[in-house]
Amino acid sequence: MIKFLFALLFSIPLIAQKPFYAQFRYFHLETDNEKSLPDYAANAMGAELGLSHSFGKKVQLDLSGSLSTSFLHSTNLATSRYEIGLFDQVNTNNLDLLTRIEKASLTYQNKKIKIKLGRQVLNTPFINPQDGRMRPSAEGGIFAEYGRFTFGYFYEMAPRGTMAWSSVAESIGYYPTGVDSDGKKSTYAGHLSSSGIFMAGMDQKWYGIRFKFHDLFVDNIVQSAFISAEYTTSIPHGKWINGLQLIKQHALGDNLYFEKNTHSLVVSMKTGIEYPRWNASLNFTSISPEGRYLMPREWGKDPFYTFMPRERNEGLGDLKAYVAKFSYGIPQWGIKINPSMGYFDLPSVTNFKLNKYGMPSYIQTNFEILIDASKMAKGLDFQFLFANKMNQADSMENPKYIQNKVNMNSWNFVVNYRL
Repeated sequence: MIKFLFALLFSIPLIAQKPFYAQFRYFHLETDNEKSLPDYAANAMGAELGLSHSFGKKVQLDLSGSLSTSFLHSTNLATSRYEIGLFDQVNTNNLDLLTRIEKASLTYQNKKIKIKLGRQVLNTPFINPQDGRMRPSAEGGIFAEYGRFTFGYFYEMAPRGTMAWSSVAESIGYYPTGVDSDGKKSTYAGHLSSSGIFMAGMDQKWYGIRFKFHDLFVDNIVQSAFISAEYTTSIPHGKWINGLQLIKQHALGDNLYFEKNTHSLVVSMKTGIEYPRWNASLNFTSISPEGRYLMPREWGKDPFYTFMPRERNEGLGDLKAYVAKFSYGIPQWGIKINPSMGYFDLPSVTNFKLNKYGMPSYIQTNFEILIDASKMAKGLDFQFLFANKMNQADSMENPKYIQNKVNMNSWNFVVNYRL
């Protein structure tokens, strides 16, 4: 903590004037498991200190680094699932002063094209900042936007909850690896090879329907194709939105992560209404029983309509998910309330071919409150998230299928302040 404060005070002269900026974050995260199982709690404080400077109208330089530390009291996190993600997933004993170079990029932009080269933070269906921890996932490479098309190549990654940059292949396996199709512990971490990630995308509107296409080609590992179509029609004082997503995956080469000759197919659907102050939707996702949907958890959250913060459906096949989402805003108070509830029907925890992490069927209930406190202090906001997951599978004696997975509560409180 002392090292963190010293580093922060040393940086104040830099961030006191433009083009420097700073973003501070406090995060309290707590997991309540069943009475017979351990609970966890962590408090983290951190900052991103950066520089954003333009050279003329077409070139921009972005540089930033982050530092964070354990604040107040944090329990032993070696066996935690969520709390360790606030610090260093690779070195669970390191809670003191965590630093990372986060952005180091040069951007060229004119009326037709935008090209960013270097370390940056992507937001795509498969690679994205993820839903919350101290720092987002970041990537190193080149990303270009030309009208409605996007292209990219990336050779290094800095996953959320880790402090070091590594190659694409090495970045797969920092998080728990689950089991292979025979039920043995997966051994792909540190045993993969790849020349990097190639991606291409398109966002186009035809006949009132918005189509999105994104292809992710991870050399020597897996190819994933994503396509979505959303149609919006006007209703009195609001909108009615219907959406469809399709994801198809297949293995590339013979590797330990995505087994040779295996495939997966995901279908996700949504129907919902939106009004100026509130919106609601019903969502459904199906993963076919032909194989697991696999996407490194180090790289981003699920792109499905049924995604709910604090759980993933990655690593599963033969899944059916049903989720209702609601959102209500109170603009004059700067408050947005987001409750949601879902039922997730999963294959048996002993069906290793289709259940990588031994996750039982569950009901999840989330309650989120977002507060924009910019009227109190410009750049200030708060987030509260409560997530409850209850077991819906047959009774199980082995606690590894319960601890940090179901019959648990997750409490999250976040303060963000940007200068």
